[in-house]
Amino acid sequence: MLYHINNFILTGGHRQLTESMAMLEQDKAAFESAVDSVGSKSSWWLWSIFALTTIPGMFNAMHIMSYVFLIDIPPHWCKVPQLINANWTEQQIREVSTPNANDSSCAFYNWNYTHFANIGYNETIEFINRTKDKPLLISCDQFQYNEKHPKSTIVSEWDLVCSRAPLRSFSQVVIAFGKFVGGVLFGIIADKYGRKWSFVLATFLYLVSAPLAAIMPSFIIFNIARFGIGIAGSGVYETSYTILTEVAVKKLRTLFGCMFNVSYPIGYILLPVAALVAHNWRELQLYISVPLIILLLNFWFLPESPRWLMSQNRSKDAWKILHKAGYKSPTQTRRYQEGNGNEIDKMTEINKTTSLTSVESERSTPFQRLMQSLKKVFSLFATTELRRRTFICYFAWFSASISYYSIAFNADNFTTDKYIYCALNGAVEAPGYMLSFVCLSCFGRKPVSSLLFFLSGISLLIILIIPRELQLLVIVMALIGRFCIAAVFAVIILQTSELFPTVNRNSAIGTSLTVCQLGAVAAPYIVDGLGGKEHWYLPSTVCGILSVLTGLMVFMLPETKDKPLSNTVEEVEKLSDNDKVSLRLCLKFS
Repeated sequence: MLYHINNFILTGGHRQLTESMAMLEQDKAAFESAVDSVGSKSSWWLWSIFALTTIPGMFNAMHIMSYVFLIDIPPHWCKVPQLINANWTEQQIREVSTPNANDSSCAFYNWNYTHFANIGYNETIEFINRTKDKPLLISCDQFQYNEKHPKSTIVSEWDLVCSRAPLRSFSQVVIAFGKFVGGVLFGIIADKYGRKWSFVLATFLYLVSAPLAAIMPSFIIFNIARFGIGIAGSGVYETSYTILTEVAVKKLRTLFGCMFNVSYPIGYILLPVAALVAHNWRELQLYISVPLIILLLNFWFLPESPRWLMSQNRSKDAWKILHKAGYKSPTQTRRYQEGNGNEIDKMTEINKTTSLTSVESERSTPFQRLMQSLKKVFSLFATTELRRRTFICYFAWFSASISYYSIAFNADNFTTDKYIYCALNGAVEAPGYMLSFVCLSCFGRKPVSSLLFFLSGISLLIILIIPRELQLLVIVMALIGRFCIAAVFAVIILQTSELFPTVNRNSAIGTSLTVCQLGAVAAPYIVDGLGGKEHWYLPSTVCGILSVLTGLMVFMLPETKDKPLSNTVEEVEKLSDNDKVSLRLCLKFS
């Protein structure tokens, strides 16, 4: 290929190549103008893409929040087969075997239960009352659950109580890890084979893994299916977001970015409705999985990203999409729609072959590409200023994520109706996205994100001084925290993208999203490990402290609103030095 190019140049084609390259640059400029024109005039096309790309968020929300209903813990105690076979009632068994006849216990007395079954309940009680010293308590090896508990869950089916209680959180952790893997995997697929192909593959995985989770007989295989749900959910979400941002015009990009997650609250509201109708956890899993077939509509109506097509030198296909969207150029559209773009296609091929970067990229091994990616990540810590910004952004993403999920999973610790609590979480989240858009339009990134973190933290810390009996007030404070955290997510992703130079921006956002998943992994352990009847306030307190600390740290970042984006690390350092000089002058004259 390079030989032919050199031969082309040597034979006097240098001028023609230069003219072709210039025409190609003009074509790219015309394409950008066409995208803006379509986004401004063909609003029906842009809003239809917005509707199609936001649908996956509704299903992601239902599968993530289904954890609240899947791990519902029924009253449980040690199973005593001898007494069950003797037709003793649940209450009678607990009175004999369980300390203080508790409705939930992980140990039982080491009595001779075969003898008790033979003599009957009344004589057994008399015998126990005459006995001064009770036998040792031993851990349960089997469990019995309250027959009056309305619905079976994965807890009762696989005995996820007592020593196996951490496995409840594991069923949520696998989704979080799946989301991490899906983000990396489908990010590569989307860049290599296209946004739409990535969406199609992720949707297919969703349609397979979600229903399979409802029929899996083993806890291990069930979690493998949950891992697949996490991978697929991340794939359809991130691919949809990428398509939307690449077709949105500049004036609507902020609005779409803030409103993209509006389908999440819809999913949170629909989930408790499905949980109320379902008779057990398997039915619930099916109810939230079967509607995924709606995503098949996106196969036909969701277009490929025109910008990705242009980046892959598929100009004709990109212009065809704009033509279908209503772009009516008398020159460009005719050239590409009617197949008369051979000249430009040749120039595109020339551009592709003369790019040394493309040639080197094609020849590089997977290990070399991995090393290049790691080099980009480590470059975030190249200077003191970059390290400071990176650490604060990571902490902000982690704090927001752990608070977001901990508040959502904390219904049992608040002893409230989880159906109502889940629906209320969705109801307060939607206005939070609108709040972030309004605030970002009027104020800077730094004061908005810092204030939202502060308000969330303070509202969660107030729960510490509220008596548990005042459930309504506890829920109000928790929902205020949820409202602010939902709003802050739309702010910090924009703030993170503006804090870093172009050479590091993608790595900064990608690694921040990875840290965000660590918060999602930690949240169920915070709720299940620190919570409970005695320490019900600890999860919200931990999240409140983290939010307040984050608010203080975010306030140390520079303001980025209405300021030019930095392209290099040197520009970041220069702007940082200028801000420090300005601060010293202000302090001196004040």
